[in-house]
Amino acid sequence: MSNLDEKIAFSLRLKQALTQAKHPISPTYLSREFNHRYSGQPVSVQSANNWLLGKAIPNQDKLLILSLWLNVSTQWLRFGDQDSNSSMTFNRANANSKDVDLIVKIKSLTFGQRKIVEDLIEEFSKC
Repeated sequence: MSNLDEKIAFSLRLKQALTQAKHPISPTYLSREFNHRYSGQPVSVQSANNWLLGKAIPNQDKLLILSLWLNVSTQWLRFGDQDSNSSMTFNRANANSKDVDLIVKIKSLTFGQRKIVEDLIEEFSKC
């Protein structure tokens, strides 16, 4: 699949996810809602418009935020490899920006660091 085809396919999946989540397909709405959930550099309305028009694909950390917000897998949103309705263990509808920030930070850790965090969470969840 060409780069242009990948961008168009991504935009179709993004629009599908927005529609399924009962959100409008609007670059202004998308950028505003995304930026409420993202702790990095805010995305512009133009960037969100480029995602919707199939001119650009966001990087991995932005894909993660979109997938959490829209309750789809990151893999499906980026590549279309999974069913968009596959069940996930994380209830994204109740996630706030701090939850998402924590997930992004954990995903950026090395394998060993992630294992320590996972073991610690397991230990605390036994209480």
